[in-house]
Amino acid sequence: MSGIKEHSTRESSLLQMLGRVVIATAVVALFGISALALVDRPTQTVLAEAEATATPSATATAEDAPATVTPSPTSRPTVTPTVTRVLSEPVSAPTPSVTSAPSPALHVVQEAETLSGIARTYGVSMGELVRINELANPDLLYVGQELALPRGGSDAATRESDPTPVPIQPTREPSSLSPDRTVEDRWIDVDISEQRLTAYEADTPVHTTLVSTGLPNTPTPLGEFRIWIKFRFDDMAGSDYYIEDVPYVMYFHEGYGLHGVTWHGNFGHPMSHGCVNLPTEQAEWLFGWAEVGTLVVIHE
Repeated sequence: MSGIKEHSTRESSLLQMLGRVVIATAVVALFGISALALVDRPTQTVLAEAEATATPSATATAEDAPATVTPSPTSRPTVTPTVTRVLSEPVSAPTPSVTSAPSPALHVVQEAETLSGIARTYGVSMGELVRINELANPDLLYVGQELALPRGGSDAATRESDPTPVPIQPTREPSSLSPDRTVEDRWIDVDISEQRLTAYEADTPVHTTLVSTGLPNTPTPLGEFRIWIKFRFDDMAGSDYYIEDVPYVMYFHEGYGLHGVTWHGNFGHPMSHGCVNLPTEQAEWLFGWAEVGTLVVIHE
């Protein structure tokens, strides 16, 4: 009897344990199903939200694309002609200057002009003018003579239209002078036969010195003249000479002048190309004493 009770008790305990196991299993199963349901729902929600998010983005992109592309073709034709116009202008601009050929530079000799003065006006040397124009005697120019100018001269093309300026306004050389020289306050006498220059105030000699006048082939002109321009230094050139910075130059007729010399001391004898050579210290004195317009009388 006791054995039967004990057996019943064990069966009851087993049934209770099995019931608990079944309940626990059911609970676990429910929790598992709930967990799967919870996991699956967020995934679908996320996918749905992603699709919802992607759709307006694509829509926005599709809507923005025409707005972005539309101005591009509109602006393109506006820019193209502008660039073409800018590029075409510089290409055609230099064409006239390239095709225009400058005319030869010439200077027409005016009254009382000298070769040294013309050279100074155009910024070239007398030697260049002598060489280009093949001048036999650069001291002899005539009114209306055309002189070619070196192309390298400063502002030669610009000054070609106004070729007459001289460093200072000279006194015009008179065609004839009064024989009564005592009316002159100051005047200069050059005696070719004596090779002597004498400075006068009225009829009183105040200074005298030996000089060198022109050689037989290049004589000093005779007559009555007036100093028309003065230079502290000037360049002189001829077919066989070129001398820079000749001191105390006073031109009295075309390119003929009174001036000092440093290249010889043979005064009292003809030595020059037509000018009247003086010792430099005597030329300095005469330069300070005589003015533009002073009478110069040259005779034998």
